[in-house]
Amino acid sequence: MSGRKETVLDLAKFVDKGVQVKLTGGRQVTGTLKGYDQLLNLVLDEAVEFLRDSDDPLKTTDQTRRLGLIVCILLVYL
Repeated sequence: MSGRKETVLDLAKFVDKGVQVKLTGGRQVTGTLKGYDQLLNLVLDEAVEFLRDSDDPLKTTDQTRRLGLIVCILLVYL
């Protein structure tokens, strides 16, 4: 082993393509993957959030909110 950390996911093939990401707390966004790092932090452009149903927060609706350029930071709790 080289001691180099490698991610399980090879995100290079998804750069400049549309991706859908589920965030902590149940939020769900789509956007164009513009970049990432070895910790799986993501940069999405033209991001759109799918709003959740007020009666059932576990479900998303057809309503959306434009977010633009966002950075999704991976948090790990030990």
